[in-house]
Amino acid sequence: MSEIHHYGYLMLHAQASILIPTPARYMARLCNHFAHRVTVQREATSAKVSFPNAPCEMQATDDHLEIRIETDDAATLERLQGVVTRHLKQVAPEETFEVSWSVS
Repeated sequence: MSEIHHYGYLMLHAQASILIPTPARYMARLCNHFAHRVTVQREATSAKVSFPNAPCEMQATDDHLEIRIETDDAATLERLQGVVTRHLKQVAPEETFEVSWSVS
C-alpha cells in the first residue's frame, strides 16, 4: 500500500522475494556492481543502495533475497525494477530464478 512520506510525497514501493541459492553471495555481488555508480552500505545479510531519489534495501535470508525499492515517481520505480533485475541476472548467470515484483 502507498504511504505518505514524512516530506508529504506519496511514496511507491516495489518488493521482490527471490528464491536463489546463496542469496548473501549474490547480494554482495550486486552491491559491488552498483557501488561503481552509487553509494552502497552493506553488511553480511543486508544492504542499502542509494539510487537517486529511490533508496533500495536488500535482505538475504537462508534461501531468499528480499529487495525493496522506494520512490515517489512511478517511471523511476519501473526503471529501477528493470535495472535491479537485469543486474542480478548478470551477477548470477549460473542460476535459474524468477524475479517477480509487487508494487504498492
